[in-house]
Amino acid sequence: MTGGAAPIRYARALAAIGEQTGTLAALHREWNDLRATVEATPAALPALINPRVPVERRREALDDLLRAAGASRTTRAAATLLFGKGRLLDLPRVAGALDGIVRARTGQVGAAVTTAASMPDAFHERLKAALERATGKTLVVERSVDPGILGGVVARVGDILYDGSVRTALARLRERLMET
Repeated sequence: MTGGAAPIRYARALAAIGEQTGTLAALHREWNDLRATVEATPAALPALINPRVPVERRREALDDLLRAAGASRTTRAAATLLFGKGRLLDLPRVAGALDGIVRARTGQVGAAVTTAASMPDAFHERLKAALERATGKTLVVERSVDPGILGGVVARVGDILYDGSVRTALARLRERLMET
């Protein structure tokens, strides 16, 4: 069983260990890298929990993955604990929860910016500065491209959505025309 509060508990424990040992930034990077590795290989986690594969072979595969990722002793111990508790599928959620904890402690807020086409770095820097002024927060921005928005920008900062897409503007125009 996955989900729920367990990933947050694991992330809090990792954050506490990281703060006590002065390795929080390194743990944060490791778990983000580990999550990226797992997400880039969708078959990795299901293979590591497959009951048809002997436990020892799965444990060795996890060790190989962690070694290849250059994981610290703390990260290896936490991932092995997740494996032993049958919660390895929670690994990406633990990484996400740790990311949220670290961002909250450093005053950063996650933001997602979507444009219809790839835009230059200067555009994204100006947009980030404008969003930081509007929200009064320090942002960590993830970029994505979705041609379906047709043009403009869609930005999500925390729970707030700023939708300046052409697709949404056309939908609003269509609604107004239908009302008349």
